[in-house]
Amino acid sequence: MANCTICPFNCNVDRIKKIGVCGLPNNFLVSKSQQHFFEEPIISGVSGESNTGGSGTIFFSGCNGRCVFCQNYKISQKEYWGKKKLKKITDEDLFKMSMDLINKKKVFNINFVSPTPYSELLYKFLKKYKKKIKVPVIWNSNGYERAETLKKMSGLVDVYLPDFKYFDDKLATKYSKMPNYFKFAKDAIKEMYKQVGWPKIRDNGLIKKGLIIRHLVLPGAVDDSKKVLLWIKKTFGEKAVVSLMAQYYPTYKSKNFSEINRKLMEKEYAEIVSYFEGLGFVDGFIQELSSADPCFTPKF
Repeated sequence: MANCTICPFNCNVDRIKKIGVCGLPNNFLVSKSQQHFFEEPIISGVSGESNTGGSGTIFFSGCNGRCVFCQNYKISQKEYWGKKKLKKITDEDLFKMSMDLINKKKVFNINFVSPTPYSELLYKFLKKYKKKIKVPVIWNSNGYERAETLKKMSGLVDVYLPDFKYFDDKLATKYSKMPNYFKFAKDAIKEMYKQVGWPKIRDNGLIKKGLIIRHLVLPGAVDDSKKVLLWIKKTFGEKAVVSLMAQYYPTYKSKNFSEINRKLMEKEYAEIVSYFEGLGFVDGFIQELSSADPCFTPKF
């Protein structure tokens, strides 16, 4: 990727010779591939009791975000993954990895986690292999993306699963070092909706295509969560599908920020759930507070 302008950082570096903000080279790096049973039910299914099914999740190394509360920090942050000798993954390797999950584990989809820095590589990969992957392809991102980059993915991605983390850019910069987050995330999500619309469900209850907007509620930031939800409602209407997430727990560098160095309080989440329901969305997902437990985070 010469002159990389994939994401909002617009580093404009030649990733064959130099790295940008994401710290990633011009090839795939994968930290883990596995069945994942703790995504939304229409993605993972409702049971993790057998050795088959679930979401075929491929966790890419690295991220263009720096969230101080990242639950995947051991693979997202270079200070950790950069110390490991990660094998360079070719297109053929990634295809085999995907097909192993599909054929051996009978997963319901292929779920690319943190794909944004690899957008150009994934565009070429999917152009080559998409027709051979007979399950939905999921783009599971932090939402800090350029709509111009996503336009190339039209017809190649079946399901978009972005975070919509912040309304207030001061919070985005403070906790994630992602300047102008709202501007880029809202445009990215509009482009995702344009491509796939709202979820279309198969007879077996699993998603075939569509957009689900995730929002993680942060401690002490209920007002910001309300602004995010209100923007979604005003922009897309009551048919927008939102996944309201309560799974926050303090980890990584969150101890350096006293206001978020705790789990959500029951009254905080009850307030945002009540607001969410009051907006009149006709569909969506609400997590239980019990989801705020490291046991639901993959072991990296």
